Amino acid sequence: MKLSPTLARVQARMARGVLARDGFLGADTRNLADIVAADAETLAHLDVRAEDLGRALERLTEAALAALGGPSAVAGRYEVRAVEVMGRIPCPFGGCGLFPKAEVRGRRLDTGQELLWTPLGVHLIRAHGFFQGRGSPYRLEPKRLAEFLGLGGEQGERPGSG
Repeated sequence: MKLSPTLARVQARMARGVLARDGFLGADTRNLADIVAADAETLAHLDVRAEDLGRALERLTEAALAALGGPSAVAGRYEVRAVEVMGRIPCPFGGCGLFPKAEVRGRRLDTGQELLWTPLGVHLIRAHGFFQGRGSPYRLEPKRLAEFLGLGGEQGERPGSG
């Protein structure tokens, strides 16, 4: 898929070292539009929306950040912990505000499955349907994320809803 001039500028801001040391695209050779389209197709097969995944992940992120570095249990199903560093980072899409520089680790208590993400990554999923490029340190594979969150098909309840 051909990139619009606007998406080409966004993709340039996602490159390694522009906004973040590792960037947002990893080793992915696809362009931004193709990455988003492929993940949207996966979500359609899972019968789940990026916005729903982002909203559920946002609840876990808020609980982790509120715990000030300590572990936080969420809905008896997850344990989350955030490590924050100084500063904020803007969204590469522009005009979306600034997000805390933090890593969040989440673990499902029933399966032991673990994921690592950032507050900006949550925004990218929820607002832009962008899960980051393959090989990015914070890439969240849509299928794995849906399984972790218990969303899509008959996966179960949303985090924080029980």
